[in-house]
Amino acid sequence: MDAQTGGFITCLLVGLLVGACGVYMLVTGNARIMHSYHYTATPPAKMPSLARWSGAGMLACGIGCALLAPATGMPEWLSIVGIVLLVAGLALTFGAIMHFNGSLFSFAGAGGDARASEGSSRALVTGLGVVVAVIGCAVTVVPGAMMIASGDPSALHSYHLVNVAPGNYAALARWEGAGMIVMGTGLAASIVGALLGSRWRPVPRWTKVLTATGAAAFGFGLVFMLVAIIHFNGSLMG
Repeated sequence: MDAQTGGFITCLLVGLLVGACGVYMLVTGNARIMHSYHYTATPPAKMPSLARWSGAGMLACGIGCALLAPATGMPEWLSIVGIVLLVAGLALTFGAIMHFNGSLFSFAGAGGDARASEGSSRALVTGLGVVVAVIGCAVTVVPGAMMIASGDPSALHSYHLVNVAPGNYAALARWEGAGMIVMGTGLAASIVGALLGSRWRPVPRWTKVLTATGAAAFGFGLVFMLVAIIHFNGSLMG
């Protein structure tokens, strides 16, 4: 199996899975297929609304991911539509969770056992969040800075460089490096904002702003990177 075929199957399967979850939530109004900390603080009367708005976002993500599947002869504009749908779907899903749940992560409980369980869950999610934030920065900001400094885009997959003219390597490296830095910084900021927001009720406005700003930066960086590849390579996968 070559890289293009593997990428096609992966994008298509992920798109179908995420899209199917979105359709289920839209039709049933049941949000419980998400992690419990995404709806713990949501009032029961608002659970169907959370499910349907989040489901719409997941459906958009699924369609966007499927449109990114590399296929011979696929028009370039389909990839761009896929990128827009993917980012917009993520924004809608996370925005709905923050709106109806109060924050991206939420923990609730009363009584000794419940408080202990809440503390354990909070510690686990916080620890995982810190690990994800650190890894996200390590695999985006550092390589991005190195690409800008070296002008070498070879850290990208080879199918992103198939049709890139050698004279454009330095420009592509700068574009990709800048996008990676913005994306990694945004990811870390959104995770920190979401984790800090889960600690207080009501959720402080500044944690919501930090989470939303970080998510927007992540989405912008991702779009910037993908559009740069399409611009210089002619298509996302070559």
